[in-house]
Amino acid sequence: MKRLIICICLLSISFASFTQVQTNALKKAKRLTKGENYKSLSDENGYYVLPFFGMRYGVNQDSQLSGNEDLSLYYGLGFGFRKDNLSLESGLSFFHHDSSPLYLEVYGRFLDVSGAGSTNLVLPFTFRYDIPTGAEQNIRIGAFLNANMAVFGFDKESQNRSGQIQTSEGELLNYKIELIKRNPFFFKTGIHSRIRIFKSSFLNLEVGQFFTLGANRLYEFTLADDSPVRIARKWEGFSWTIGGNLPLSVWEKKLRKKT
Repeated sequence: MKRLIICICLLSISFASFTQVQTNALKKAKRLTKGENYKSLSDENGYYVLPFFGMRYGVNQDSQLSGNEDLSLYYGLGFGFRKDNLSLESGLSFFHHDSSPLYLEVYGRFLDVSGAGSTNLVLPFTFRYDIPTGAEQNIRIGAFLNANMAVFGFDKESQNRSGQIQTSEGELLNYKIELIKRNPFFFKTGIHSRIRIFKSSFLNLEVGQFFTLGANRLYEFTLADDSPVRIARKWEGFSWTIGGNLPLSVWEKKLRKKT
């Protein structure tokens, strides 16, 4: 009788262990199936959301301003559509431009004028082409062309400035800086990579070069009664960007399951 009881206990334990193993195997298979479904959805054509941020590093080309840097911090939210290897994107972004101080040669010495800075609301348009790589096709590599238009600026304080500069002889001279021309358009081209994460989304990495077709801001610097000196600011230079690519089809399916 004692042996029978022991056998029954051992069988019960074995059955429970077997059941647990089977349950775990089913759960794992379900997770794998779900992951593969999300992966398949993320590879399909369709709409996606693209949050991003990055920086631009520029150098003034004016001989009087040699070596001074222009910097921009930008971030925003894009909305795109992908069809096979082609993508079109738009959205809204904020660009915080900051220029280092200007050093102008006046009467044989270099005088320091405070730098120009501005914050702009920008409307971007981007065209991308990329191809999947690797056995799992988890990385897409390609190139892009981006056009930007500054639609609104928060830079009243940097439009016109005035003050006094002291010469080497101690004389105080009046100066003023006036913004005389705006150009809202600037462009960027470069290469990008999209790396699949969590089976359902992509990490977007890109490096590029900003360029313009003319000065984005043209200032006139006037010292006392001298002829004005023109100062051009161009939003150009090397840039890097980090962002996410969130396919709406995947998130729509996730939300439906929760409801």
